[in-house]
Amino acid sequence: MNSSHALAPSLDRWVAAGLLSTLIAILAGTALAAFGLPPIAAFAIAAIGAAIGCSPLAKRLPAALDTLRRDRPMLAFFWLLIAAAALGRTVGIAWFMLDPQAQQASAFGFDQFYTRHSCMSGYWHAAELADQNTPNVYLGEHYAGFYGIFKIDEYLYLPQFLILPMLGVAAGLDFEQMRGVWFAMQGLIVLLCALGVAKWIGGSVGRRAALLIPAIWVATPTALTLQLGNFQLSAIALSLMAFALFWRDKPILGGALFGFAVFKLFPGLLGIYLILTKRWRALFWTLGFSAIYTVVAFLWLGENPFRALFEFHLPRLASGEAWAFLEIPQLAPVAAINDSVPGVILKLKALGVPGMDMALSRHVGWVWTLIIVALTALAARRAPRMSRHELAMTWTALLALAAFRSPFLPDHTGLFAPLWLWSLVAAGGALAGGRLFKMALLWLAFAAVIPFMGTPLDNGLDRFVVSGISQIVAIALCLWTVLRTPTGVESEDAPTANAAAQAMPQEGEARAA
Repeated sequence: MNSSHALAPSLDRWVAAGLLSTLIAILAGTALAAFGLPPIAAFAIAAIGAAIGCSPLAKRLPAALDTLRRDRPMLAFFWLLIAAAALGRTVGIAWFMLDPQAQQASAFGFDQFYTRHSCMSGYWHAAELADQNTPNVYLGEHYAGFYGIFKIDEYLYLPQFLILPMLGVAAGLDFEQMRGVWFAMQGLIVLLCALGVAKWIGGSVGRRAALLIPAIWVATPTALTLQLGNFQLSAIALSLMAFALFWRDKPILGGALFGFAVFKLFPGLLGIYLILTKRWRALFWTLGFSAIYTVVAFLWLGENPFRALFEFHLPRLASGEAWAFLEIPQLAPVAAINDSVPGVILKLKALGVPGMDMALSRHVGWVWTLIIVALTALAARRAPRMSRHELAMTWTALLALAAFRSPFLPDHTGLFAPLWLWSLVAAGGALAGGRLFKMALLWLAFAAVIPFMGTPLDNGLDRFVVSGISQIVAIALCLWTVLRTPTGVESEDAPTANAAAQAMPQEGEARAA
């Protein structure tokens, strides 16, 4: 996505810059209001900042956008509708962040489960427990309460992750305030990383990838997960941005991002990719920053969370005890929205298929792990022949496949990476005719997050069918992306990944020279 510094941006660029500035202002205003500013003052400050930044942003947007409305008027019109819908949905979620009683404005305002569920509540409560020197932050009985209308989620991540919510504790925020700050933080991370990856891809493909961000943003997996506060979005976004930075020979910043993202566990698979592609400096800085974050967490939280991790939490994860709730018959609707590969076994169990149990699910999980490692090795071997666009698609597909390894992956978090992959695949060619129709159908498949109540899919086989279709299509797209033969062809106006690799020898070769 090349920049243009034209003094007189077209109306097209002004509109794009205005919409982008408005989205950033909504996120920033939500954070300012969460910190205690009156909402009117918070959003007024954010709006002023957006207005000031709009003009320089419009000048920096690609001049190629100037002809979009003239060349593709209908496509430009629908893009404007999608972007406006994305803004509207963000306003509703921001309102819900600042006022939990405004449930009608949330992503699924008709669904009492999603309006009263917060993944972030588990992170926050674990941080409070750690701040109180609680011996075991993973003990389920600690999470039996509520924050207002929100049932507290259990904490399942590594202790190092608690650095982020602990910043809120140190700042004196309460849960309601942290909801708003967390929403704004994750929204900005996803937005900036998506733009950063599109800019790194460059050329017409990068521009199309950037223009498709509103379609990612408005889709329910993104909107709902931003509302719930699950860190899945940020882990994927930070990982992709980190790898773009690694391939730009910026291993320090990339390592700082990826070194934290790996605490979500599944992105760590790409560490194998770094080894096999001999990105030693990237690997070194990733491990270095992970070690720094670990030391900070240990000094800040003490040894209790780490002791509980090894003595209590990891054994429960290994045995499957942490996911025992998935086998409860009354929770069959939860099993229906589980998009993980091991979760297929529990879906079949919920449908009454004999012999399906957690032990078999664990075996399937390990087989899937071996498959992912093999696919990662294949992708790494092909990396030198890939264009930037193909590299970005491959990284996204591998992250999605790794996320599908979890015993429990709700559809709203599981479909986010495939949705981003969809945008990169769609950006690979002109959106017209039959291809536009196919891409629209594919988007619908990945936007199919199933509510728990309020639709005809509340009970019965229909939930499993709809969820199963989106799951199969998502995995198929990821496998196709990794297994397809790379072409190495960049768009005409994009920088070439291969040329950059040839100009900058691998670190081992440089030392030998």
